[in-house]
Amino acid sequence: MTNAVEPDSKTSLRENLSTTADTAAAEALRQADEYESVFGTTDLELNNGDVIKIPPHPDYGMLDDDCMAAYEELMFKLDTQYDREEDIFIPEQRLKDSDGNETGVVLPASTRRGDLKTPYRINGELVKPPHGIQVVIAALGQETYDKLKAGGKSSKDVWKVWGETAAQIRARQQRDTFRSGGSVDLAPVSKTDSE
Repeated sequence: MTNAVEPDSKTSLRENLSTTADTAAAEALRQADEYESVFGTTDLELNNGDVIKIPPHPDYGMLDDDCMAAYEELMFKLDTQYDREEDIFIPEQRLKDSDGNETGVVLPASTRRGDLKTPYRINGELVKPPHGIQVVIAALGQETYDKLKAGGKSSKDVWKVWGETAAQIRARQQRDTFRSGGSVDLAPVSKTDSE
């Protein structure tokens, strides 16, 4: 079942968008492309003249269902199978004031999970292909990745696109004073309204 409204002469495309879980990401990506958003796809011209579309980095969730499933599976594998450094045990801590008296605040003991070992490995063996390539394959799909390689490009070209997009997003966030905590110019308030 879908939440879409059948279009009529009074309903614009924007009001007729389905928001069901199985189409939301694809629809968001279509809109991002339509409005040339930094969250849309980026055309990458291959050395043979073909053009492929690079989706936003998978962390933005703008992949088709199959690619998103492949990426989630890869991230699960990273979390559960990749080798890690030793966990760090942090014993219980009792806070004290500046005079050395206990404040009554007790921080419970905890264990911080060890960092992933780099380069990435599983059971001491290097991950092959390297994790960065696996991310690209998951995001593009094997067929598009094969086309990328056959066209004389590699995963580094996709990571370059993702890096440029991330830089655009950071710059946009810095310009957005409302969200970045920057100063906002306010109009003066009349004396009668400020009393």
